[in-house]
Amino acid sequence: MLAAVVAGHACRYTVRDVGFADLGNERYTFFCFIDDQVSGAQVDRLGQAASVLFGDTNVRFQLVNLTKGDHPQAKRLAERTPGVPAGLLLSTTGELAWPVNFPSAKLDNPEWSFLSSVVSSPIRDVLIEKLIPAYAVILFIEGTDGAQTRRARAAVDDAIKAITPLLPEMPKPVDHPPEVVVVPAKRIAGESVLLWSLGLDAGPVPEPQAVVLMGRGRRVGQPLRGGLVTRSELQEALAVVGQDCECGLDRVWMQGESFPLSWGRAERTAAYAALGFDPDNPQIKGEISRIISRGPNSQANGAASSSHFEQLSLGYSEELIEFNIEPEDLIEADPEPVAEPVAEAKPVEFDPEPAALGQVNTVWWTLGIIAVLTLAGGGLLLLRRSGN
Repeated sequence: MLAAVVAGHACRYTVRDVGFADLGNERYTFFCFIDDQVSGAQVDRLGQAASVLFGDTNVRFQLVNLTKGDHPQAKRLAERTPGVPAGLLLSTTGELAWPVNFPSAKLDNPEWSFLSSVVSSPIRDVLIEKLIPAYAVILFIEGTDGAQTRRARAAVDDAIKAITPLLPEMPKPVDHPPEVVVVPAKRIAGESVLLWSLGLDAGPVPEPQAVVLMGRGRRVGQPLRGGLVTRSELQEALAVVGQDCECGLDRVWMQGESFPLSWGRAERTAAYAALGFDPDNPQIKGEISRIISRGPNSQANGAASSSHFEQLSLGYSEELIEFNIEPEDLIEADPEPVAEPVAEAKPVEFDPEPAALGQVNTVWWTLGIIAVLTLAGGGLLLLRRSGN
């Protein structure tokens, strides 16, 4: 009985499961700044590429024409060439920004390359492919210092070896052990958006870096650098991924940043097959959001989206619909004039019909007579038994 009670109170989702849920409150914003020197054909190509690329992503697209007025985010651009689109990627909290330059090389479709670099890159494609079936993924960024890089890589391998035998004992075992995705030092420049979004250095540095990822590209814990890339730190983050999302677990582990990515039909189908449930189902999203809101250190990522997060936590939302219709508009909307009545009709108060009252009184009289006869008969029976 005790085992049944404990099982009944256990969370049906693990931290890894929560990492696959997109609650809609974490969105990057990509501003594409143009001016009147940008041709109308190029503006159309930007709009068409954005409609295809950003439909299944965690990035909102906004096209801003600076000739129509200043924009507060445009001040974050270091410089901008007239007649050339310029991009600015804003973090989910709105505090950090990363510039995205328009391709200077002559390409067949530079607009597509410009926008696709926001949500896709070679390493991100590999990460998404491995994150869906794997327990977790350690993203390892090589440093320019060879000795430090080799030591940190050994720590990564040791952490995976230590956690793999424990996977069958997890609350929800995962057959696929953690994997490693390596970003060579010479390829860091091409993965600047990915590294920036995860809080890592987006340029070559001597120290190696590492971060544990799960689910839909969600960061587990803090990014590690240099001497902090140890087996114990990585093993602790990996161990949390397999735990129940019970109320006592710090929600910071479940609310790490996700990198900008595309999550289309193929990824949703693969995630459903790997998890056994649909993380995009609204009901499941509601359950997970309530789980996150009940735990310690739970918070919505992004001040602008906090109200949306709270609505998901409560399981419902309210919207106000206003109808701006003036009384005179209602009078003018009447197609045909209506003749005024000769006399105003007054409400008439109806009394109950005598027939209905008579029927009710008859029923009550009948019930009363039956009750009297019953009592009289019972009294006679008692007297006869007492005489005997």
